Amino acid sequence: MRTIYILAILICLLTACAAPIASPTSITTSPPTEAPFASRETLTGEWLGGFTKSDGSVASLSLNFDEANLTIEPQTKPWPLTIAPQDDENIHFTVTGKTGEDFEQIDFTGSLSNGILTGDLNWDGQTSSITFNPIYAIDSALLENYTGVYRFESGRALSVIQSPNFEANGLSFFHQGLTITDFESGDSRGLYPLDDFTFAIGALRVVGAPLSGRVQFISDDPGQAIGLMWWDKFDGITPSAESGQYAARVNYSTEDVAFTSADGAVMAGLLTSPETSQPYSAFMMLHGSEPGVKDGFGQQVLAHYMISQGIALLTYDKRGVGDSEGGYSESANASNINLIASDAVAGADYLSTRPEIDPAKIGLIGGSQAGWVIPIAAAQSDKVSFFVINSGPVISFAQEDRYSSVTNDGDSATTYDAEKLDQTLREMQPSGVDPIPVIAELTQPGLWLWGSVDKSVPAKVSAENLQAIIDSGKSNFSYVILPNGDHNLNESAHGYFAEIPYAPRVLYFSKLTEWLEQNNLTQKE
Repeated sequence: MRTIYILAILICLLTACAAPIASPTSITTSPPTEAPFASRETLTGEWLGGFTKSDGSVASLSLNFDEANLTIEPQTKPWPLTIAPQDDENIHFTVTGKTGEDFEQIDFTGSLSNGILTGDLNWDGQTSSITFNPIYAIDSALLENYTGVYRFESGRALSVIQSPNFEANGLSFFHQGLTITDFESGDSRGLYPLDDFTFAIGALRVVGAPLSGRVQFISDDPGQAIGLMWWDKFDGITPSAESGQYAARVNYSTEDVAFTSADGAVMAGLLTSPETSQPYSAFMMLHGSEPGVKDGFGQQVLAHYMISQGIALLTYDKRGVGDSEGGYSESANASNINLIASDAVAGADYLSTRPEIDPAKIGLIGGSQAGWVIPIAAAQSDKVSFFVINSGPVISFAQEDRYSSVTNDGDSATTYDAEKLDQTLREMQPSGVDPIPVIAELTQPGLWLWGSVDKSVPAKVSAENLQAIIDSGKSNFSYVILPNGDHNLNESAHGYFAEIPYAPRVLYFSKLTEWLEQNNLTQKE
């Protein structure tokens, strides 16, 4: 599980969720303007354009005229930009690469008209027309103001979160700015500022061009964001008819809390609660093996999702991390797994003391290593009424370790016979932590979600083991294997770590919503 350990560290870099925001009773917006929606009369700052290659794929090119370089999203490598003296109305620039890189030479000839840079770009002999749109340099305080949950009248909900900075292997894993996640489609995209209020929606997680839509945040007189307008097309005039043109900001609150584990160690938590009819359901989110924190990016996304469902979420700094006491250990040995499970039991106990939370509707949710922790905690606690496990192993530690060693955890491509590897796992004797005997005795409703191209946990063999338990009479369990899902349940071609920045969407939200509704855990208003 090395890959998810690294990724989980990177998604724990951000600060806490937004404070409660009032939803509007009425809104006032400016009428849509004619495209283009952003313009700049000088070649300064950042510009974004998409070059269509011969195979139909689009390379997202970011020009920075202040620093005189070009990058190809999501790569971090900057190539020097050579700008020729302006010839009348024409603008020329050249970028020189090397054999074996993405290109050997790029040449552009065009003009700046109405604040937009258009022309022809030649990429190693292939020429295509291209338009570069200026990207606005926005104050980070405004980005914080826009963070929150937004809901259309149809019920479709969006999360907007300020992204952390993480780079590895020459790639950016988060768009620098705001990330918008659609809980209906699972689309997770970067937002590219066009002015203080208007943002273009990127094509993929960390790939902007071709820009796929536009949002405009709406603020009240004091300047607090109260909603957003949505357009399906970047340069469209008519607002989206699919879900309604306006999404109101959703009320919720956050509270720093603390709870004490069985050994006396105090855990620092963050409780994110909906403003809906009480009492409501609640989950506690558990970490994988990483030194996770209560207010990381992944924690915020899940908190926003739960708010959209009318459910509270307790996140926490893992034992020995951040403001939590105790000692941190990545190990998946029995002692550490049981210690983390005791922290989960303490968190569920704490949730049961909150008067706004239904004590009969408290659950656990988590991924990866949490797949070993959650069954133990659910077996030990009479407060845990249900659980959800994302990409969790239903095999022993030794079997999972064998799988990861062959697949290289998706850190890089490796050749192996998938069916032969699965058969090897089936024939292995369980060793180390083994969740199967514990799971077989659980009576609570439980959902497992796996990705079909997970390179850290063998989804097929885990599902076979769970199905055998279900066939023995455990109708309280269910599972889904999501096609083309990686270990983080992002859509992925092969499940490799380097494919994450190109992911178009998160796959599991709709399946989780179905299960929550079936178990009467949601409370939407």
